Amino acid sequence: MDRNNKILFFDVDTQVDFIEKTGALYIPEAETLRPHFKQLIKYARINGIPVWGTMDDHNESDPELVQNNGPFPSHCMHGSSGQQKIEETSPMDPVWIENRHYSDNEISQILLHPDEIYFLKQTYNMFDNPNLKILSADFSPIVVFGVATDYCILTAVSGFRSLDKTVYLIEDAIKAVNPDDGQKALEKMRAVGAIFINTNDVLNDFLFQ
Repeated sequence: MDRNNKILFFDVDTQVDFIEKTGALYIPEAETLRPHFKQLIKYARINGIPVWGTMDDHNESDPELVQNNGPFPSHCMHGSSGQQKIEETSPMDPVWIENRHYSDNEISQILLHPDEIYFLKQTYNMFDNPNLKILSADFSPIVVFGVATDYCILTAVSGFRSLDKTVYLIEDAIKAVNPDDGQKALEKMRAVGAIFINTNDVLNDFLFQ
């Protein structure tokens, strides 16, 4: 692969409430992924690869929360410590994309700063933020890592594949809420054409071979 290809690293929800054991919606063993995340972010920055991602950004009225008859307890509440990115994936100079329709002019301005773009969302389907499809139009392949395999990772990979993008899933840099559901999600992602690689593949320049 040529280094001029528009590779994009995509960091899915590496937030305190999901990764740390004290988090409001802790994903089992997610903390073991920290070294992988750190290596991947460092590699992207050294090689000039943009790092984009998503962040849950909940408020009290969001339908997916238990208090509103949704499936999930309160987590990643707007402005809380649990909403923050973990240290290993903390962006340096990010642009935060709200879950609203942006104008063509706003989109153009955002793309002048393509290195760190994070999409805020209130559901586990990141494509509910309408700007993701538009802003990612010229990027492929997409290299996906983060949490959780059976929710946001599955929707990320499936969504990017539906846009006919090449998707690499870093299998040792993801974790599932439920192992059985995680295995089913992996099967679904493989079925739609995701290419499974690991962190060492990336570090050994697999993407540029």
